[in-house]
Amino acid sequence: MWTFADALVDPRYSQDAADRMGDHGLRSTAEFLLLGPLRVRKTGSFVSLGGSRQQTLFAHLCLNANRHITVERLMEAVWGEAAPPSARKNIQLYVSRLRKVLDTVNGADATDGVRLETTSDGYLLTLGRHGLDLARCRLLADRGRELLREGDAGQAAALLGEACRTWRGEALSGLSNTVPIRAEVARIAQFRLSVTCDYFTAQLRVGRYAEMVPDLAHSVTLYPYQERLHGHLMEALWRSGRREEALAAYALAYRRLVDDVGMEPGRSLRALHREILADSGGTDSGTVFPE
Repeated sequence: MWTFADALVDPRYSQDAADRMGDHGLRSTAEFLLLGPLRVRKTGSFVSLGGSRQQTLFAHLCLNANRHITVERLMEAVWGEAAPPSARKNIQLYVSRLRKVLDTVNGADATDGVRLETTSDGYLLTLGRHGLDLARCRLLADRGRELLREGDAGQAAALLGEACRTWRGEALSGLSNTVPIRAEVARIAQFRLSVTCDYFTAQLRVGRYAEMVPDLAHSVTLYPYQERLHGHLMEALWRSGRREEALAAYALAYRRLVDDVGMEPGRSLRALHREILADSGGTDSGTVFPE
């Protein structure tokens, strides 16, 4: 049985996430996968992308798909501040090799296929009919959040759960550890955390309190300073009849925030704590956690 925690730590549960997205009209011919180790998948098989630096170059092009990107930015992404004198020629070599890879991806029919074009001072990657997992994940998350605002928490939870299952591990793992790549990884990680919190918000609005406790407890260990997750865990415990454990969860959150970060819990978490102390019978809380 799938659990949310599985998607966070075990790539087996999201290996076919791109295929499942076809149910939401998001299927494409080939899959460019950034939410985990960089992969290109076509008809169920992975396509070799070459060495680490060539992969880093391709990842940066994918992150800027359909936008012009200069050679200087690509050099910085691949080597950081330590680009060798041969960096420009190396970029040209990597691009030449990648074009051969992309020819394989396109196959005999290059109509609306992926293209890697040379511009006046850089390159432009156009994905055409092919799909980027990060883009699909954003579409699922945006639609899920829209449904959540409209009050359809059940369908929102389904779409946000699909978005969460898109990840196969840490985004872009194994690539060059340059400042631009680290910055992209940090931005994607923040997006993942936001989707995770929204998923739990939707599930709790549906009323799946007891069901969500294990996944929330696991997520709190992964994100020990995220107050929204602590609040969701406290609420799930409280509304499933585990008031003392909910109070203990607040005590743990308090210690982590005060001892490790040097700050007390925010207004929303303190308000929820007061509600649980008062124990109003588990009726719907008016506490709203900032996103």
